Amino acid sequence: MKTLAKAISLGFALSMVTPVYSAEQTPSSQSKSAEIFDAGQAWQEFEDQFHLFYAYRQRSDIDVDAQLARSKALALQAGDRDEFRKILHQTALTFSDPHFIVGPFDETDYSIVPTGSDIASQYLGGRFYVADVRAGSAADEAGIRTGWQIVSADGIIMEDAATRPYGKLLPNPTDKQLNYGAMLAVSGLRNKPRTLVFEIGGELRTIDLPATYALSKAIDTGPLLETSRNGDVGIIRINNALGNNDLILAFDQAVQRLSETRAMIIDLRNTPSGGNTEVARSIIGHFVAETRSYQIHEIPSIEREFTVPRRFIEQVKPRNPQYPKPIVVLGGRWTGSMGEGLVIGLDAAADAYTISSDMADLLGALSNIDLEKSGARMDLGTETLFHVNGTPREDYVADMPLESGDRDADSTDPAMRSALEYLRPGISAD
Repeated sequence: MKTLAKAISLGFALSMVTPVYSAEQTPSSQSKSAEIFDAGQAWQEFEDQFHLFYAYRQRSDIDVDAQLARSKALALQAGDRDEFRKILHQTALTFSDPHFIVGPFDETDYSIVPTGSDIASQYLGGRFYVADVRAGSAADEAGIRTGWQIVSADGIIMEDAATRPYGKLLPNPTDKQLNYGAMLAVSGLRNKPRTLVFEIGGELRTIDLPATYALSKAIDTGPLLETSRNGDVGIIRINNALGNNDLILAFDQAVQRLSETRAMIIDLRNTPSGGNTEVARSIIGHFVAETRSYQIHEIPSIEREFTVPRRFIEQVKPRNPQYPKPIVVLGGRWTGSMGEGLVIGLDAAADAYTISSDMADLLGALSNIDLEKSGARMDLGTETLFHVNGTPREDYVADMPLESGDRDADSTDPAMRSALEYLRPGISAD
């Protein structure tokens, strides 16, 4: 398949939005039931596309060849497209990369993280703990807090729940894979309520939670952004709308409304589903007075196919209204893809001061590939992305790193508190 490579080489724009599939989508094998399914051909198609296009196939944390061999052995035994798709889906999960997924999905699949999640987990010393809780989520409203030990998810002890998303593909998971599996487990199956058990101070507490996508649906019907003031500091919080071009005008108007403030906080902690570069550049443009570089791209598939490396720097131009005053950018575990790109881009181009916990680590710029032999669709990062100083986006550490970005152990907002303290009178944001 050379179509995608040709599009990349010509510089065409590719989708960078983390997809959220509806519950109505089911494996496309239903429409191809009359066709003869060849698992061998279907696997070869998947592996060819993976090796050519996945920008992050070379990994130090897992043995990629060994994992593909295990997956292939099971995939070749698949009797139909649905079973085969499930194996591809589970194979993608073993890479612990929220940008690498294979659909379409059904109700036996787990919610996609970070969009379909409200609890971030931490695997430490053989146990699973709450690392952060998404602000405004059902988990937040239920009082779940960082530091709680997670005992079980939907009646399954966490040691087993954390491996269940991988099926039979992962006999010896790494700590990172266990933690990723735990996040999937506490997020639950797609559009289904969850029951989680925690240990707090030696006591067990059972909490029932609705499906995680309830929050996503509520955000989708709400405002693109919200503005507020804390004294003479303006605050703009973007509500998972970085893929909506209507945000361009909305953000322009927000900057205009807050133009008389002394400093501004741009809150990107509620942007798990990615976005596009038009929106990102429109935002950064308000905070630069001249053309500035904000992100570096590499496209490994070009070198793999043609032996010619491609690396380029993306730049941004000024836009009105200009805001030449100090800015602070907030990120967290629900800052994904283009949200992560904005954090590093505002740091690089606008000299913003950044405050963030670990972010979602959605690897690279997303592209979609249809796998005709199996009827599946593969989403994966086809471009590696870097801060202009050369740091891979997923390795970026904020100017003020935090353990949790949305909620701390006493239910307060650590990132916003830190930003306001940083911007208190007499402190420069340089």
